[in-house]
Amino acid sequence: MENESKRMTHPSHRSGLVLDGQSLSCETLVQAIDAEYAFEVDDLCWAQIQKSRAFVEDIVAQGTPAYGITTGVGSQKDYMVPQRDVAAYNMRLVRAHATRVPGPLLPDKILRAMLAIMINEFSQGHSGVSRALIETMIEAANTEQMPEIDASGSVGASDLVPLAQLAVWLLSLDAAKERGLPRAKETLSLINHNAVTLSLGAFAIVDLKQLTALYDLTAAVTLEGFRGNVGSLSEAVNRVHHRKGQRECAAKIRAHLEGSKLFENGEARFLQDPLSFRAMPQAHGAVTEIVERFEEIWNEELNTVNDNPIIDIETGAPNSHANMDTTRLTLGLDTVRQAFAKITDLSGERIQKLQWPTFSGLPTGLAEGEGQATGGVQFLNLGHIAASLITSAKIWARPHLLISVGQLADGVEDTSSHAMHAVQDLQRQLDAGWKIATIELIIAVWAIHRRRIPVEDLGAGVRDIYDVIRPFLPINTEGDAPFSLAPVIEAVKKLSRHQFY
Repeated sequence: MENESKRMTHPSHRSGLVLDGQSLSCETLVQAIDAEYAFEVDDLCWAQIQKSRAFVEDIVAQGTPAYGITTGVGSQKDYMVPQRDVAAYNMRLVRAHATRVPGPLLPDKILRAMLAIMINEFSQGHSGVSRALIETMIEAANTEQMPEIDASGSVGASDLVPLAQLAVWLLSLDAAKERGLPRAKETLSLINHNAVTLSLGAFAIVDLKQLTALYDLTAAVTLEGFRGNVGSLSEAVNRVHHRKGQRECAAKIRAHLEGSKLFENGEARFLQDPLSFRAMPQAHGAVTEIVERFEEIWNEELNTVNDNPIIDIETGAPNSHANMDTTRLTLGLDTVRQAFAKITDLSGERIQKLQWPTFSGLPTGLAEGEGQATGGVQFLNLGHIAASLITSAKIWARPHLLISVGQLADGVEDTSSHAMHAVQDLQRQLDAGWKIATIELIIAVWAIHRRRIPVEDLGAGVRDIYDVIRPFLPINTEGDAPFSLAPVIEAVKKLSRHQFY
């Protein structure tokens, strides 16, 4: 179980992240969570927060029909809530939506990020929530042990169920009770949001960037193990097109190979390598471009108001809308998952060819010598494991956007975009991606060892990863004991995060 964090403290010397509704990004959010920064709202935001809250109080006092403020929600939007029942209705609303769903729970870091994302939105002053609610959320994010919240229940038109569970916990805190929370509209603001999806996506994007950078390094290690032709990486090749990602990727792989003997005449074994080797800059570069755009979209959405309705600060009028729609998020997620699956597909081809005598020029399965019935990478069945993982990565790449959700809430909610499903499939892909990259690295390092290439003849960027991985490999002891990928994967992640984060 992942929800085992200690109660956090908020000492005055701890670094903080100031939320202003404008400048939150995936990188700053993840760094703040990992470093356990405290959150605060920019002082300049409070006046607008209070102004929009005053408009909400006026709507309630005057009994003006306003969605979710003085009326029910969803298919019950046409029914008024008596003024005397507003507080009780808000609490019943959130409890009713907090149905528990057996299954995986959201990690503490995701829950804290969800609170930060909502505080960031509320700081814009368009939601009409009270300063008391925001202060309670800040205190909870900074000091409270996180609750157990289910990781499912959203169809992508607000993450209603898990957010309702979080809201019940938040509003049950002593600080919330002492401040008279919730007030009108506030529980709707807490649940009518995509904070779960946005939080999961922010962490996935940081992980994805590290992993795609690792695949560029893996490409260099594989070229060393294969004795590949580096002509496909040359500046000459990359001057004749307008593919920014390809140029950058080729330059990164060349940098990892700086000082390698591969650049000397006669080192390449083939005049032209298979496409899975030759097209690495093209494929990786295209994915890098998609990931960059995907991150831009996510950063914009972290500072977008999802809450419905919004309060127009100029007129005080509530405006119903569909800003919680996740078409943009899911479209980006569908694209990036297909892109990442392409990287794993090419990795799978290289994994097989590194072991295949016709292509590698080495003994079958990288065994110590020809004609052996045991030994080598193939004896550890790493190619089969990689093939299974790559199959899963392709399954998780299937598009989600056009899957029909059917008619919900008596037909009022008749379209949805499944963003939480899409981001969870990206998480699954990334988990598989680390394993696939590690397997390719293991086999490439094994091939380097079999070729008896001195470490000093390898590219500068390849030497460190070779030194990290080689001690884990049971070369010449294959089959003496089961081999575990786990410590190798962790070592690769540690090196990657040190280099790429």
